[in-house]
Amino acid sequence: MTSGRTSFRTVPVLLAAVFCLLLLPSCGSDNTEPHIAEPKKQIALVLKTQHSDYWKTVRTGAEAAAKEFGVELSVGAPKQEEDVQGQIQLVNEAVNYKREALVLAANDDQALAEAAGQAAERGMPVIAIDTEIDSSRVRSFIGIDNFEAGRKAGLKMASLVGNRGRIAVIGFKPGVKTTEQREQGVLDEIAKHSQMKVVEQVECTSDPAPCARQIRRLLQEPVDGIVAVHAVSSIEVVRAIGELGLEGKVKAVTFDSTAENIESLQEGVIQATIIQNPFSMGYLGVKYAVEALEGKKVPARFDTGTKVIDQDNMFWSDNQKLLFPFVK
Repeated sequence: MTSGRTSFRTVPVLLAAVFCLLLLPSCGSDNTEPHIAEPKKQIALVLKTQHSDYWKTVRTGAEAAAKEFGVELSVGAPKQEEDVQGQIQLVNEAVNYKREALVLAANDDQALAEAAGQAAERGMPVIAIDTEIDSSRVRSFIGIDNFEAGRKAGLKMASLVGNRGRIAVIGFKPGVKTTEQREQGVLDEIAKHSQMKVVEQVECTSDPAPCARQIRRLLQEPVDGIVAVHAVSSIEVVRAIGELGLEGKVKAVTFDSTAENIESLQEGVIQATIIQNPFSMGYLGVKYAVEALEGKKVPARFDTGTKVIDQDNMFWSDNQKLLFPFVK
């Protein structure tokens, strides 16, 4: 009987304890409010296009930074690199959807200036990557010195042809500041060599078919060397040289570390390629956007640098990291 009475007396105490735990948080001595996570910062990344290894690498760098700094990243890009209006629409959408910062690789440095300025007026820090934007409202530019990159290509070509020969230069559409600066760098360097001559300049677009036709026509003439200053034209140069059996006969210097360029470099179809660091551009773009949102001062310019890669140095460990940024 004693154990039965003790059990009944315990019931009200247990019920009170349960009631206190479930409904009355103030029963305990700790009155701390439950932690509510702050919403993540919203950053928009607008690329020139998503249909190339280069821009996929930029995106991967940006996503790595977004994960590291705990921000939400939305990514957009037009289908064609020439689609300026598509980019302007994407920038306007970033403003309308109240993204807090904008990382922009502009297809046109002047055409995107107004949209970038309007985003800045709405309080969004604007970080330009790859291509400078003609606006004082941009906080930072992250990219390469395109003139210097072109000069390196011209200098490498001069060494390949023994400082003499007929050279062709393959650019991108007129009005694109990055490739125009590269072309000028090539032309200025070649002009230093009295026995070298630029015999033709061809402009390509992101549409490979007309680009390929122009390069094949050009290679029907006697040419000692060819410099391609854009990824699309570089790929078409590689294909044309291989299909026409001109490996080694026509020296070639290209741009960027596309799969085609790397393979062709190993096989001797091309002799060198000028590579950038697109992963760093994407990563630093997001990093600087976060720092700007936190009120920190970010560099007005950051040069991510270029390297001349050839068969002699392509297997160096530092260069392998640039050629294959995702390999651990």
